[in-house]
Amino acid sequence: MTTQEEARKSMAEARHHEEHIEENMLTRSQEKIEQSSGEEIEAEARDLMVEQRQHQEHTKETMLSRSEAEISKN
Repeated sequence: MTTQEEARKSMAEARHHEEHIEENMLTRSQEKIEQSSGEEIEAEARDLMVEQRQHQEHTKETMLSRSEAEISKN
């Protein structure tokens, strides 16, 4: 193998190695984004569930107060 052929082979191997590293970095980045998005969605869902529960409790308390007020009138 000539020096030129060895240089081409080395360059091709280096390029292949760089492409492999870039692919790994891209895959890891995508996984991190997906994981972060999932965590954010879960946190938002928890917050919305808490808000909904608080709203339901408030509605229930309001209805109870109104019922008590109606009963007291009579």
